[in-house]
Amino acid sequence: MKIDVIKKEVVKARRIFEQHHDYISKTYFGGFPTGSCGCSADILAEYFISKGAKNIEYVYGERDGGSHGWLELDGLIIDITADQFEDGIESIFISYNRDFHEQFSPLERNDKPGVNAVLRDPYNKFKALMEAHA
Repeated sequence: MKIDVIKKEVVKARRIFEQHHDYISKTYFGGFPTGSCGCSADILAEYFISKGAKNIEYVYGERDGGSHGWLELDGLIIDITADQFEDGIESIFISYNRDFHEQFSPLERNDKPGVNAVLRDPYNKFKALMEAHA
């Protein structure tokens, strides 16, 4: 996927989560972005995979008793929930700059991200909203 396409889709995804988080799933996204990083990353990964993305990874780490998850695509960090932290970065972070994310360790990587059965319904709602707002 081209970076301009990624940016466009990520901006739209963040807007969809901000405006429709309770509809997508109040359980997993009711406090979006707080506490929503893993599930939103999984849903976004599934969406990108459906659009033909390859080499996408879910990355997870811990810091000061908390955790954070985001996506990486060929080393490009894609994070739509880092603003949940006081020292976080902007609400939409797409960059190769690793300064903020390297604070979370040890980093665990999953090269097969996507939704499981629990997130299938929220994903379907998210995808429909993404397609409706094309």
